[in-house]
Amino acid sequence: MKPDQKIREEADRLERLARQWISTAGPAPTPTTLVVLPEPQIGSPARIGRRRLRIEVVRQDDTAEFQLVQEENEPGHSASHSDALVLTRSGSAYDVLRDGYEAQEEERLVEFLTPVMDQLEGKGFIEDADPKLVEEVEAIVEVGHLAPSARLRARADIVEFLEGRLGPSEFISAFIERQGHRPQEREFAAELLNERISAT
Repeated sequence: MKPDQKIREEADRLERLARQWISTAGPAPTPTTLVVLPEPQIGSPARIGRRRLRIEVVRQDDTAEFQLVQEENEPGHSASHSDALVLTRSGSAYDVLRDGYEAQEEERLVEFLTPVMDQLEGKGFIEDADPKLVEEVEAIVEVGHLAPSARLRARADIVEFLEGRLGPSEFISAFIERQGHRPQEREFAAELLNERISAT
């Protein structure tokens, strides 16, 4: 998943585009797509039921409302026949963009962790997690991208997950939450703080 600061930068760009659109659109503009989120690289490209997420903007009075829209491609139908569903609405591009990336990351983790769960269910949960399996899950959830202070807790969660003491949904939610606090965000905040101190 993208670091939080990258999502904020992308959201700022979407808000600039939305302001430009509002200033030039007619009195009753139709919603317009600002960006289509890149599909996560999981499974087969021809996987049935693959969904696409996009960010749309609509005008509410004189302000922009951002929407996270999901298209679920049905077998045998082109993209134009996809059913569209609004998942999130907000006056903040950041809110809907972050929801979109979190939904994609959840989908990616479910896809890659399903074989691990199948393996555990086949063998039965054990008291001591296999170190090789721990390393495999660490790679899937990208523990190496976390802040050093978060890695120890993350590894403990992996062991609890593999030993059946932490449910899959709780495990995935915890890792998605941790990814919002990756080091890049704190480094960027420190740079801003240093700039402000230097300017005074």
